[in-house]
Amino acid sequence: MAVSWRRGAKVVALLGSAVVLTVLTQVGGLILLLTAWVARLRRWPVGLSLLTFLAVYGLATAVVVPPLAKLGGRDRLPCLVGKGETYGAVNPLLCMLNRNYARPEARTALAALAGHMAEAYPATVTRYLDAGFPFFDGFPLPPHLSHRDGLKVDLAYLYRERSGAPVSDGTASPIGYWAYEGPKSGEARPCAGYRRANLRWDFDVLQPLATRRADPVRTAEMLRWLTTEGRAFGVKKILLEPHLKARWAPDVDMIRFQGCRAARHDDHLHLELSKAN
Repeated sequence: MAVSWRRGAKVVALLGSAVVLTVLTQVGGLILLLTAWVARLRRWPVGLSLLTFLAVYGLATAVVVPPLAKLGGRDRLPCLVGKGETYGAVNPLLCMLNRNYARPEARTALAALAGHMAEAYPATVTRYLDAGFPFFDGFPLPPHLSHRDGLKVDLAYLYRERSGAPVSDGTASPIGYWAYEGPKSGEARPCAGYRRANLRWDFDVLQPLATRRADPVRTAEMLRWLTTEGRAFGVKKILLEPHLKARWAPDVDMIRFQGCRAARHDDHLHLELSKAN
C-alpha cells in the first residue's frame, strides 16, 4: 500500500511539474514527460533523468523550436545584443523560457524602432520584455491577458541614473517589470479604490531598490516614433498608464489605458501591431 501511494505521489508530482513548465515555457512540459518516459524504460536514476531533461530542453530551445516556430509564422527575437546590434531581450531568462517569439512584422517594427533610437541617441539599446510563445495563436502567456498571437510585445522604458546621466543600455529591474513610475500628486489615478479581482500588484517593497528612473526625453521620443513612423510598420495600439501618457504623449489616441483588471503599465510599454496581409 505504501509503495502504491508513493508511486501515485510521483505521478502527481510529474504531471504537476509538466503543467507548470507548460505554463512557463509552452514546450517544457512535453519535453519533461518524454524524458520521464525514456528514463522509466531505461531505469535511469533521478539525477541522470534531470540532467537529460535539462540537456534536451536546452537543445530543443536553441535548435529545434526556432525553425518549427518559423514554419508557423513566428520568429525568435534576438536575445543577446552583439556588436552593431540595437535591440535584444531585457534578460536571457526570457529566451530560455521561450517568451521571445513574435510575428515577422513585429520583429521588423522593433528593429526599425531600435535603429531610430540608436541614431537619435547614439549607443542607445532598446530592450523588449515579454513577447509571445513560439506556437499556436490563443495559447496564453501568463500573467498577461493578451500576448497570444505574436503581435504583442512589451518594451522597456529608457532610463537615466539618479544623477540624471542617461543609461544607454539597462533597465530599473533585472526583468524590466515592477519598477513603477507611479503617479505624482494631482496626476490621474483611475484605479484608486478599485476592489474587483485584478493583476494590479504594487510590489511596494521593491520600489526602494530601483535607483534608475525613466528618461522622459528618450522614452517620449520612442512613443513619438511608434505613433507616427511606426504606423507604417503596423503599430496600432500602445497601452500605458494615463499619468504617463499625460507626461510623455498627451492627445495621442493610439495610446490607451489597459483598464484596472490588467497589470499596471507604468513600468513598461505594451505594443500591439496589425497582422500583415
